Amino acid sequence: MPAMKNSLPAVFCLFLVISFILTGCAPTPQIPVAGKARGQDMLTLLPADTSAFMVANWNRMVNLKAVQKTLEEEKELAAYRKKAEAFVNLTDDVFLVAAAVAGDMNKPAENAVLLVNLRYDRSKLIPAESQQESSLEYYEGIPFFPFIEIEESAIGCLAFLDDSNLAIGSEKAVKKIIEVYKGKIPNLLASKDKRPYLRDINTNSLTFGWLTVPTGLVRAEAGDNPAFKLMEKVRYVSSFTDYRQPSYSAEIKIYADSADSHKKIAETLSGLKALGLGLSGEAPEVGQALNSLEITGGERYVKLYLSLKEDLIEGLKKLFKARLAGERKVEEEKTRT
Repeated sequence: MPAMKNSLPAVFCLFLVISFILTGCAPTPQIPVAGKARGQDMLTLLPADTSAFMVANWNRMVNLKAVQKTLEEEKELAAYRKKAEAFVNLTDDVFLVAAAVAGDMNKPAENAVLLVNLRYDRSKLIPAESQQESSLEYYEGIPFFPFIEIEESAIGCLAFLDDSNLAIGSEKAVKKIIEVYKGKIPNLLASKDKRPYLRDINTNSLTFGWLTVPTGLVRAEAGDNPAFKLMEKVRYVSSFTDYRQPSYSAEIKIYADSADSHKKIAETLSGLKALGLGLSGEAPEVGQALNSLEITGGERYVKLYLSLKEDLIEGLKKLFKARLAGERKVEEEKTRT
């Protein structure tokens, strides 16, 4: 018994040490590897000056029943899927997708890029050295194809970063991604300014994103409208969506210039919610959705949280489709008269 008493402090200390090691050794973000990567790993490929991004767990999302049903119903998507699956199985071999503006938000066209984490055979897409096509180019040792050109200026490019990652976008954006991949410039996670906001995002969710709101975005529309004037104070917006059977959830965080602005934005949004509830009498599904919307204003941000069950979402889809069909019918009747 005394031996047992003497060993207890040692066992307790050992437990504390192991706990500390395990919590301190959580996997750090790294260049994404197909089949093993996590959502936050995609951020290691984006430059520090990225102004907007949206990351999606494609493999998980495309295998959801609701998404599968949509793909089956939308016949127009079948042709695109068939073309893509000549190169890769979209259901089994694509894991993560990230769309981003890798630079100034006011110049989205030249900074837009799409990153795809997947399992693919590079040899089928990149010709051997002895058979290289004239359009294949290299930047920092990374091969890329300019696939849309205007007056010999590459507008769209496809870069083969490695066996797990592709970059598609403007030549400027793709080359910047290559520089990040090669360690020539810092990635997004190295940005001290953005790091606090990135910590607020659930990167293990179905999708997650972040946006820098361009200065003056709503200035022209603001006028004397207090709601628009208030939105001028918004600096950043982050979001994530997730699915836990049988519900989908979404969260949006709005970062303004002060805690007072957060309070006023929350009050304005709550007012709009109340107005929507008052107008939703003929559409109970809309009322249910609005009732589940939670709006809270705090020191750092305004949070909007929504959780909807699958059957309610199906009801909303049917409602909107019926309304769209009705509007189209009215437009068709107008053109006949």
